[in-house]
Amino acid sequence: MIGDLRRELETAGLAVSGDEAGIRVIPTDVASLSRAVATLRRSGARIDVRGEGDGARAGAEAILDLGKLNRVVAVDAATGIARVEAGCRVQALEAAVRHASATLGPLLPSVRAGSVGSWLAGPTRGERGIPGARRETAALAVSVILPDGRIAESRAAPRSATGPDLDHLALGGEGHLFVVAGAVIRLFPSAASCAAAFRAPSLEDAVEAVARLCRDRLEPARAVVRPGGGGALLAFCWEGPLCGALHRERAIRSLDRKGWPLAADVDPADALEALPRADCVEVDATWESLARIAREGRADAFGLFGLHAGGAFAAVDCGHPLEAAAGALRRPGVRIIAPGSQRDAAPGWESMGALGAWQRLVAAVEGA
Repeated sequence: MIGDLRRELETAGLAVSGDEAGIRVIPTDVASLSRAVATLRRSGARIDVRGEGDGARAGAEAILDLGKLNRVVAVDAATGIARVEAGCRVQALEAAVRHASATLGPLLPSVRAGSVGSWLAGPTRGERGIPGARRETAALAVSVILPDGRIAESRAAPRSATGPDLDHLALGGEGHLFVVAGAVIRLFPSAASCAAAFRAPSLEDAVEAVARLCRDRLEPARAVVRPGGGGALLAFCWEGPLCGALHRERAIRSLDRKGWPLAADVDPADALEALPRADCVEVDATWESLARIAREGRADAFGLFGLHAGGAFAAVDCGHPLEAAAGALRRPGVRIIAPGSQRDAAPGWESMGALGAWQRLVAAVEGA
C-alpha cells in the first residue's frame, strides 16, 4: 500500500521521502498541499501533519511536512493582524511581529516551540487570554484544505454565535478533517509589562488569589506561584498600553487588604522567569481544580497563561517524571495538553450542546 501511495504522490508532482514503514510528503506551496491532502485522504492513510518545531505522532503512515510553508506573509501594524503560513514556527511569527511593535501575548512553552498550524489545530485551539478575563482564539480567519483537496478560507470577522462554522471544524481538529494551510492572526500592541510579587500563606491561597483577581477582571497576562518564605511566592505581570498599570495598582490594593504586602525583596521579573521548565506538565484547568491540586500537594509550582474568569492554561511542576506527573494531575476540570503522549482529547460539541449542528456541518462538507 505504501509503495502504491508513494508512486501516486510522485505522479502528482510531490516531493516524497521515506520507505515502506512510512513516507514523508513535502508540499512547497498551497497548491501542492492541496494535491497531497486529496491523494492521502483518498488512500485512507493515517496522516500526521507537522510544521516547524512539531514533534512526531505515533501511528502515522504518512507525514505531511509543512516545513516549506513557513512564511510570515504580511504583518500590518495599523490593523493589528498578521498573515502566516501554517508551517511557520510560532516563535518566528512572534519575532516578526515584534518588529511591528506587536505581540502574540504570553503562550504555553509547547505552543511557542511548535508551528502555527499545530497551535490552531491542537488542543489549545489557538486560544489565549484577552482583556476582560476572557479567552479567545488568535485566529481571525483560517485557510484550510478540505478532504477532497479543495481550498477554503473563512472570513476575517468576529466569531459567530450561531453555531459551528469552518473555523470551528479546523480549530482543535488535530488535522483529522481539515488541514490548516494558513491563518490571519490578531495581534496585541506590545507595551512594557509591569510586574509585582507578593507572599502568600500557601500555594492554595495564592492560586485562589489569582482566581479572585481574574473574576474581578484584574487578570494578569502571566503569573507564577511557587514556594517561598515559609509559604508561597506569587508573581504577576500585566501587559497592555492602556490598562496594565491600572490593573497592577488595583491588584496591589486588593491583596494589601488581605494583609499581603508587596514582596520588596523579590524581583518579580526573576520570579516570573523561574517557570516554566522543560519538565512541566501543561494543562487547561479550572481555578477550583488548580486550587485542589495545590491543596493536595500534587504540584510544587505553577506557571499560568491565558488566564480568564474560569481558569487558566498552566505549566505545572510536579517534581516527577512527566508521565507519572500527568497521571497524578488528571481529574475532572483538568485537561492534559503536554506532553503529547499524555494529551487528553479536547471537549467535543456534544458536551457544549451543539452536536447536531456539528454533525450537519461535517456531513455537508464531506458530501459537497
